[in-house]
Amino acid sequence: MFELSVIDISESKPKSLYARKFKTHPRIGEWVDIEIDGESNMFEVVKVAHSTNGGDSDLYVKLLGLTYQVVGDLCCKND
Repeated sequence: MFELSVIDISESKPKSLYARKFKTHPRIGEWVDIEIDGESNMFEVVKVAHSTNGGDSDLYVKLLGLTYQVVGDLCCKND
């Protein structure tokens, strides 16, 4: 299990989404599902910053939208 700091860069001012646990280390381009205020939100990983001083990695993400909407849109595009 990886505990990584997640930073949302969807807007002009970066916003911390705090430390989150992941079973695998997310890579650039992958989507991660993060619950915020009781709602499931899908984010795209746009950058991974690795620490050289023994700290964990930071994930920089951009909001794609509510998970059910994003997944619904993805499924409709494949029809």
